[in-house]
Amino acid sequence: MVELEQDARRYPVMIVPDPDEGYIAQIPGFPTIYTNGHTPEEALANAYDAIALSLAWYYENGKQPPAPMPVSLAA
Repeated sequence: MVELEQDARRYPVMIVPDPDEGYIAQIPGFPTIYTNGHTPEEALANAYDAIALSLAWYYENGKQPPAPMPVSLAA
């Protein structure tokens, strides 16, 4: 599981405020994964957990996971 956690951290995560409460984490490399948290740190940790679970599914099913997407910051 440690390798999956390290692999998960290669993927960029966008943290945005949730208008209702807390923060939402979006993963551009996995567009169907959204998670949240009460703090940005919690949302990020939840995102890495979700990515690791997704990577485990890809590896267990002999599939190639999406490559980490480059991120550009708009000024």
